[in-house]
Amino acid sequence: MTRNRITLADVSKRAGVGVATVSRALAAEPHRDVSPATRERIRKIADELGYRPSLAARALRSGDYRALSVIIPDFEWGWWEPVVRSAYNAAEEHGYHLLVHPVGERRDGPAGTILALSNVPTDGVIVLGYGASREVLEAAWALRLPVVSVDDTVTQPILPTVSVDNRAGGRMATEHLLSQGLQRVAYVGNTWKADFVDQRIQGYRDAHESAGIEVDEQLILKCENPAGDPPFTFKELDDLLAAGVRFDGMFCEYDRMAGPALRSLRRAGLTVPDDVAVVGYDDEESAKLTDPPLTTIRQPYEELGALAVSLAIQAQSSPLAAERRTIVPTLRKRHSA
Repeated sequence: MTRNRITLADVSKRAGVGVATVSRALAAEPHRDVSPATRERIRKIADELGYRPSLAARALRSGDYRALSVIIPDFEWGWWEPVVRSAYNAAEEHGYHLLVHPVGERRDGPAGTILALSNVPTDGVIVLGYGASREVLEAAWALRLPVVSVDDTVTQPILPTVSVDNRAGGRMATEHLLSQGLQRVAYVGNTWKADFVDQRIQGYRDAHESAGIEVDEQLILKCENPAGDPPFTFKELDDLLAAGVRFDGMFCEYDRMAGPALRSLRRAGLTVPDDVAVVGYDDEESAKLTDPPLTTIRQPYEELGALAVSLAIQAQSSPLAAERRTIVPTLRKRHSA
């Protein structure tokens, strides 16, 4: 059985005074129009009834409440967590609250999560990691909310979108390996169809072209890598090494591919970085836990979150173009390359 929420009117009725008097008595600071005895009596009645003020409603009445909603994915890959922390800090600097809404197991996904915001006091939406889908756009339109995407999977954004410059990052990783005099650099990627995959491979090719080194196509591997349950080693890499194909460098498409890749190298009797230098991508926490710790391309998490917040606020006063805004990543050197 659902219990009705106790309101100011309920307290007013029990106390035999007006709602305005109750409101003044329950204010954080004593009000000059309410005597200490009346204030104490009303507060005691409120406690007996179980009255709890709605802080959001109070802020809305005062006109001081501004908020943005962030829709986050509910899967293990946690690149979005530092983006949310950055967005929180940026929102606070602009005088906004940041509300976080996991999609969880909703069948209607992020679009349904946005539609569920109809009773939430929010001024804009930031969607992380789901792609700028037509359903997301229509859900935001239905609530007249500006929406910004933090995403690097779709090739042609239909929303204002923030992402890392993946082509620049792929080139940066490969150039770091080639600059050490390495001549045969493998690319270990997955089988997903996504813009970031295409861009990182293109960056790998750009670096080879700039160095005057021809790409050996058999060194570009597409490995089966389930997002939630990565294999112990990559069969595709194991087979390449078993066939006697050798390379002296390896660029892993993202950090969580580095663990199985490093085990494949170790199984083949190769050491890192002496036999094969390895660079990853993302600079997730897992990059610090590999053996050896992983040199990697660091995603600009802080800048991604701050820019998404800035765009979501801008979009409240003027429409933004449905285009991608990119931020260049950086190289984080550790011990694998």
